[in-house]
Amino acid sequence: MMYTMNMTDEEIRRILRKKREQQLLKRRLIAITVAAVIAVGGGLLAGRAIGNKLYNDEISKIVTVAEDNAMVKAGMSQLGNKGGRKFWSWFGFENREDWCACFVSWCEDQCGYLEKGLAPKFAIVSDGADWFVLRDQWRPVGDTPQAGDLIFFDWDQDGGRDHVGIVTAVANDKVFTVEGNSSDLCRQKRYDLDDPIIYGYGIIKPQQ
Repeated sequence: MMYTMNMTDEEIRRILRKKREQQLLKRRLIAITVAAVIAVGGGLLAGRAIGNKLYNDEISKIVTVAEDNAMVKAGMSQLGNKGGRKFWSWFGFENREDWCACFVSWCEDQCGYLEKGLAPKFAIVSDGADWFVLRDQWRPVGDTPQAGDLIFFDWDQDGGRDHVGIVTAVANDKVFTVEGNSSDLCRQKRYDLDDPIIYGYGIIKPQQ
């Protein structure tokens, strides 16, 4: 399904709310089915707890995922960058700007996605999120992202789009990321998949 680019912000949010409702319904149906299977079989599902493992211990189990994705490679190559001048000056700004979206756009450019029109060049986080929603290239919160997806955040959980990064991997109900302008650094982070600050995920389709 394709949406028009002249939709209002409120219309876009209605689309996202509908997607979230559909996702919640799907998850409830899956949960009911699993519960029924367990009841019939008399089995028990053992939960896997991460506990207090260090980030590096967890990511080492899935390092091959990161190695195979162009966006992840581009993002990880910039770990440790401080201040983001490389990214906001590349975008065209003469003075420092919040640079998480500039960082993501720079990574897209390194992969050739901007030239091919497969991803948006954006400095305002909401513009990037809207680009993916309007093209139906969007995973609602609660869905499982893939390495190379863009992850959008809503810090205040007020429907806004405040920050963006790149998904590097998913494991043990955690999503791992590389982000620019995280405490003014390019660094790795991780979140619970159901963390309420996650707004959703933009899907880049490099095969087009």
